[in-house]
Amino acid sequence: MDPSNIIRMISAVEQNCDKIPYSIESPDGLKYDIPFMKRQESLINNRFQSDVTFLVGEKRQPIFAHKLLLIIASEYFNAMFNGNFKESSSDEIEVRDIEADIFLEILRFIYCGKVRLTIENVLEIYVHAQKYMLNELRRRTVRFLENHIDADNALKIFAQNRLYEFSFINEKCLALITKNPLIYLHHEDFYVLDRKSLEIIFASKKINCSDDQLFQALRDWKRMNEHESVNELQSVIKAKRSYNCSKLRFFGNMSMTEGTETYLKFSIDHTHSLAFYGIGVFVKSPDSVVTIEVEIAENLEILGQYQFEYENKDQLAVNVANLFFEELTLRPGEWYTVSATFIPESSCFCITNPQICHDKLKLFYDNNYQTIRSVVSHFYCDEIKK
Repeated sequence: MDPSNIIRMISAVEQNCDKIPYSIESPDGLKYDIPFMKRQESLINNRFQSDVTFLVGEKRQPIFAHKLLLIIASEYFNAMFNGNFKESSSDEIEVRDIEADIFLEILRFIYCGKVRLTIENVLEIYVHAQKYMLNELRRRTVRFLENHIDADNALKIFAQNRLYEFSFINEKCLALITKNPLIYLHHEDFYVLDRKSLEIIFASKKINCSDDQLFQALRDWKRMNEHESVNELQSVIKAKRSYNCSKLRFFGNMSMTEGTETYLKFSIDHTHSLAFYGIGVFVKSPDSVVTIEVEIAENLEILGQYQFEYENKDQLAVNVANLFFEELTLRPGEWYTVSATFIPESSCFCITNPQICHDKLKLFYDNNYQTIRSVVSHFYCDEIKK
């Protein structure tokens, strides 16, 4: 046949493709006028050509499947149906350790490479992806968790992980919780935490809050969990720990000054914003308990107001009170004011014209004051990387 005639025939077919009646449907409901992967997906839990039925969960819900698709997707199913197991010759297989909705998502991935992951189901799907040797599905669940664990759900996912104890989930969640613990210690999900989750948090070697704040959180948890003993948890809190952030020290001449209220007005010069977790302040008082009121403002807007009860164990010495609050963001170029008021009134131990030592970060102070006196001994902060 003349090649030019073949070309004309192909062209004529292409021009009339949309006129050919492709809406063919099998007696069992299989449609042919949809893309191939859609046809694959339509086979999920479909009786059409099904050669195995799974009885899933405690209710033994029947779910129809196709052995060939399972075999080519997973070594687990290959061994099940081609090995010397009773399942290889059975038309019905009981699967008690999984619920029907999770099993259907497993089948969805096997049949068409799709899966509907949510915060609620991702851990269970991860477990069964491991069981059924679906490595790509397991990797997809890990990527989902890495991208979706955030400040809003870290506590909930961390508690759910007690069923599985996956180390990478614990590490991800604890990194968020210990960076900004006070937002979690006051969250409604905290009061329904199981004891084991609480112990892991309290045992963290680094956490951005004081022991007093942890003890208060434990008392609040105890009120909601009256049947629980907290003696061991109190011992866990008393263990030595450090803070999960950097300590930015101030240097300068130190002296006593009169007055009960001091200000530090500054601006940061840095390539990134700072996550601000707390401050250290000098305390020199004859009183055994000192109330310290702290206010932090950006320009004229108050970012936070806090009151701390500091146990002044050595009234003859100059002490440093480490005061932590929920994370604040300090942005380059903006002016911030940190003020501290001591009750009862007493003389203040201050740094005059404070300076920091940092290779990239600089602080500028308000030029309206020739002499700057600050009771702040250090900041607790970290840079926020873009």
